[in-house]
Amino acid sequence: MALGETKGKYAHYRFGYEEGRFSIFAGTEKEKGVSLVSQRDPVREAERHIGPFRLRPGMLAVVAGVSHLPMLEMLAEQLKSEASKGGWILAFEADTELYLALKKSRPDIFAEVAVIVPENLAVMAELVEKIDVENFVGYRVFENKAGIDIDPSFYAQTIGDFKKKLASRFSDLFTRLEFEERWVFNSLSKLSLMHRARPVSALFGLGRGADALIVSTGPSLRDSLAEIKAQRDRYFIACADSAYRVLVRAGIVPHLVFSLDSQAHTTKHFGLLPHGVAGDFPILVCDAVSNPVAARDWQGELAISYTAQFPDDRRMVSPGCDFLEEEGFIAGAVGLVPGDLQSGGSVATSIFDLMRLMDFDRIILVGQDLAYTRREIHTPGTHHTDEWLAKTTNRLQPLENINERVIRRRHTRRETSLTGRPIVTDYILSLYRDWFATAIDRLNSVVIDSQGSTQSQKILNATKDGLQIPGAQSFALSPGSQSAGINGVILEKFLAAKTLQIDAAKIENLSGRMQSALKDETYASGLPFLRYVGRKFAIKAMRTPENKEALLKKQRIKQRNFLNKITSKLYRHG
Repeated sequence: MALGETKGKYAHYRFGYEEGRFSIFAGTEKEKGVSLVSQRDPVREAERHIGPFRLRPGMLAVVAGVSHLPMLEMLAEQLKSEASKGGWILAFEADTELYLALKKSRPDIFAEVAVIVPENLAVMAELVEKIDVENFVGYRVFENKAGIDIDPSFYAQTIGDFKKKLASRFSDLFTRLEFEERWVFNSLSKLSLMHRARPVSALFGLGRGADALIVSTGPSLRDSLAEIKAQRDRYFIACADSAYRVLVRAGIVPHLVFSLDSQAHTTKHFGLLPHGVAGDFPILVCDAVSNPVAARDWQGELAISYTAQFPDDRRMVSPGCDFLEEEGFIAGAVGLVPGDLQSGGSVATSIFDLMRLMDFDRIILVGQDLAYTRREIHTPGTHHTDEWLAKTTNRLQPLENINERVIRRRHTRRETSLTGRPIVTDYILSLYRDWFATAIDRLNSVVIDSQGSTQSQKILNATKDGLQIPGAQSFALSPGSQSAGINGVILEKFLAAKTLQIDAAKIENLSGRMQSALKDETYASGLPFLRYVGRKFAIKAMRTPENKEALLKKQRIKQRNFLNKITSKLYRHG
């Protein structure tokens, strides 16, 4: 059989089958060029590559370079067997024309393979999102060296990016397994507090004509405090709860404080500081899954939000919040009640999304270092430094040593700072930077507001030092351009919104169902939030069938303990 031909981006390719053996060459129109598979026996070469690897449920085969058709054929054949149902094959190819030609030649093989080429790189994130990480077993990368030598940088970058995205999915899963039980507990515990809170959606759209300042606790924040204080009335100041202590001590009362963390130490951000005054700033915005003690102790205005993600246009809220919606505890909890915010994992990302939805003309970042500026973790004045100074430090153990010890435990790397100097950051902080860069890129397009008019929100970075954030223009804090008193208008409109309407009868009914489940485990099936309690035992039971009963017993014990705790909470505060 004569070889087929196609002209690609990097070479002129000749490929096909001769006497049942596949061959492919990359050269020019006049020269045959370099063989991309073994000329002696490409099938045996593929067998050596694959070795004892066998696709099975939860396994992923990643192929770099689709020119080795025998390798793809063997993997696709494995995928067709009953034992391999639930496996996947993902391939990367730098030359799109080569892929299209081979696909036309062997459509049966490529029907089983998801292929990433330069034109559809954006699809990779979607593919990774579709991987069922709970049942994921592992992956292996197969490289066709002759094929990837065509463009080594493409394969290094794309496969490296794939590994990072997959690692991020696992990080998300581990975070969920670690915290989702607490999220459910916190969201249920907040039910008795929500009647005095307004939906965060009551803030949406109120920022038009004004500028917002997002204050985070990066080490450089100390350099901006005097400027923030001098111009407090010219900006709407929204701060992370960790920055509240720092601002108050500097004589700055922010307009909004955001609490996202579900852990117990969140209360330390407030400590003995002012806990707000009814009818005035600051407004405390709490995620439904955040520590309920912070919301319970707050005496000022309160707003409740949900954290939602939208993979594949599906709406996914935090565990616990889904149960509140399903049961209808909050009257009219559809659409903007209480309101969704997207988060990149940090408080600052949630605040950013809120400021975006409030439609501020300009959103200005301050203290958003995303790096260990001056080899410090936070700006001085947070509860961390207070505790360290009170208990840990002495002349042999100064604050610098504590910071250094923490930094050395992180997976750090050096990048270039806003001031052009080398600066130390880590993987998690760079993920936050990437989230901001993506969010800013989306905002750079024209926004159509609810009235049908167009506007563009500017994102500025007034942080004194730290990582550069793509898309955020450098900015020096100066007297804001907004009209005096506009912050008062924002507060007035927020206070005009109704507080959340909580169905007390449904809470009482929930308490009864929990009591029934404590007496008879068969009633537990009517409490869907329990699937999040002890879920890591259930996942482990699926992976290790020999220990299934023992693991499921541990899960049931954990669920019983959870019901005892949350039932007493509902009765105490209900």
